[in-house]
Amino acid sequence: MFLAWSADLRHLSMANVRRGHSRASHSKGTGSRFQAAHRPADLSNFESVYTAWFTDVLRWIRAFGVPAADQDDVLQDVFLVVHRRLAHFDGRNVAGWLYRITAHQVRDRARLRWVRTVLRRSVPVSNSLEAPDPTPLMTLERRENCALLDRLLSHLSEPLRVTFVLFEVEGYTGEEIAELQRVPVNTVRARIHRARKRLLELLIADRAREKAGRGSQ
Repeated sequence: MFLAWSADLRHLSMANVRRGHSRASHSKGTGSRFQAAHRPADLSNFESVYTAWFTDVLRWIRAFGVPAADQDDVLQDVFLVVHRRLAHFDGRNVAGWLYRITAHQVRDRARLRWVRTVLRRSVPVSNSLEAPDPTPLMTLERRENCALLDRLLSHLSEPLRVTFVLFEVEGYTGEEIAELQRVPVNTVRARIHRARKRLLELLIADRAREKAGRGSQ
């Protein structure tokens, strides 16, 4: 029974991933990021919770930096945990509950991937672009910019990185991030400020190294 249900969830999540990305990309600037919170969700019914919170959980997974190729698997892992624990959930702060489950699943998967890499001495396959751009030059520029951003973000601590991505990329408000992370809103604002400052320092240093490299040639 569980295996059959798990297979159904995988099929459902794969069918909805692209719709989730589309909703996420077009919802910026339309009000609260917790649009799902304004849609009624029957907490006694898993499918109702899944439908209401799918898009938000996907945003969080992306904010944690999960590679595109792994996002669907992490999404399934999150909702498998939700399915197991839903009957025992007290119903308070659904967003915070789902966010914590997502954070734990992302961290567990990262640890597992590291162990597998060490044991198998393998290198994870790099992600390919979802679709080609009109010209090879544009494709190269986009790939280089994405790689640069990933490299700069990798130098931030997890609290700074996740807070920055949720605010600057996904469009969450400071109050919403504070609710998710269970910290004062002033802490969120401080993290955003520190992340911006650190990224600017890293970008300046990267450009200086690039300029010095060209000058030595």
